[in-house]
Amino acid sequence: MFFSKPITFVNAQVLTAEGRLARTLRVKRGRIDGIDVAPDKADAVVDLDRSFVFPGFINAHDHLELNSQPRLKWRPKYSNASEWIADFQPRFDSDPDLAVTTPATLDDRVWIGGLKNLLAGVTTVCHHNPMHRALRRRFPVRVVERFGYSHSLHIDGDAVQTSHRRTPSEWPWLIHAGEGLDDAARGELDAFDRLGCLAPNTVFIHGVAFCRDAAARVIDAGAGLIWCPSSNHFLFEATADVRAFDDADRLALGSDSRLSGARDLLDELQSARDTRQLSAEGLARTIGSGAARLLRLEDGGRLDVGARADLTVLRPTANCPYDTLVGASRSDVRLTMMSGEPAVAELPLASVFDASAVDTSAALLDRSPRLVARWIAKHVTKMRLSEPGFEVLN
Repeated sequence: MFFSKPITFVNAQVLTAEGRLARTLRVKRGRIDGIDVAPDKADAVVDLDRSFVFPGFINAHDHLELNSQPRLKWRPKYSNASEWIADFQPRFDSDPDLAVTTPATLDDRVWIGGLKNLLAGVTTVCHHNPMHRALRRRFPVRVVERFGYSHSLHIDGDAVQTSHRRTPSEWPWLIHAGEGLDDAARGELDAFDRLGCLAPNTVFIHGVAFCRDAAARVIDAGAGLIWCPSSNHFLFEATADVRAFDDADRLALGSDSRLSGARDLLDELQSARDTRQLSAEGLARTIGSGAARLLRLEDGGRLDVGARADLTVLRPTANCPYDTLVGASRSDVRLTMMSGEPAVAELPLASVFDASAVDTSAALLDRSPRLVARWIAKHVTKMRLSEPGFEVLN
C-alpha cells in the first residue's frame, strides 16, 4: 500500500484510548503516528472543524449475505427464533419479497452487506457464516477471520460441541443462544454447560432468554454477549437485559441482518439507546473497545499511537462525543478510513484521498454528496449493486 504523504488531522476532537479528547491526530503508513502533535512540514494537514474522531466502528454480528432483503416476518410475535427460521427458509425461492430483492450471486450479496456497514462508519465486521471467497479479496470492510462459530443448538445439534472443541482457546467462539422467550430458549445455557461449551472464549449472540442468574453464570465463566436489540424487538417484542454484561465489560453490539435488524449499526445503536439500559459511553464501548475485547482484536477499538489507523469521523451534533455517537446516522459520517486509507468522505475532506493516493468517484448518500474510493465505486457500478440511498455518479 502506497501513501504519498502522512496526514495530520487538526482542529479535531479525537477520542483517545484513555477517554480524553485530543486536538490532533497524525496518520503515517497506515498507523497512528502521533496524538496531540504538531504537523511535520511534509504532512498533508486536514482541518476537521471540531468533528469527533472515533476508532473505526466494530459490528460484532452480521450475516453479510442477508442484507438486500426487506425486514420480514409472518407472525406478529415469535416465541423462538426457530419458528421464524421455519417460516422464512421455505420462502427463499418462492416469496417475491425475498426472491426479487436477492442478487444473483453470493459474492454480490456479501458486497451489499459490506457496503451497508462501510456507509455507517464500520471498519470491522464479524460475519457469522463461512469466509466466502469474496470476503478474502479486497472488500469494503475488514472481516474478522480468527474465530470459531456454530449457528445454534437448534440448527447444528451435536456439531456444536465439535465446533467449540476445534476452536483454539485464544479465539472467540460464537453461537446464537437464548434467542427467544420460551422454555427451549431458557434451557439452552444448561445445554451449553453440559456440552462443555460455556467457556472463557464463548460469545453468545442475543441472549434474550437469559435471566439475571443466567447472565451471572455466563460472566463467571468468562464468556460474553453480543446484543442485537432491534432484531430482538422485531421478532419477540423483547430484548436481553444487558446491564450486568456491560458492568463486566463483556458486551458488544451487532446489527444481525436486515431480514430482522435495523438498517445499519448506527440505527442499531439508537435502538440500544432506546432501551435505556446503558449510558451513552457504555453504548460506545459496545462498538469499540468492548467489541474488540470480546472478539479478541488486538488492534481494534482504540485510537492510540502505534495502533492501526481505522477511524470514523462524525459531525459534532452534540458537545459530548458519546451523545453525538448514539444520535448519529450515516449522513453524519464525514470520513471513514481503514489502515489509513480513506474509503468514503464528504467533499471538504477530499485532500485525504489526495494525500493517500486513492482515486475517487462522486456519489450521493441520502442526497448528500460524497467521495468514494474508486475501486469500491467501480465494483458497485459494474455489478449493479443496489443500496437504498446510495448512488455512484461517475
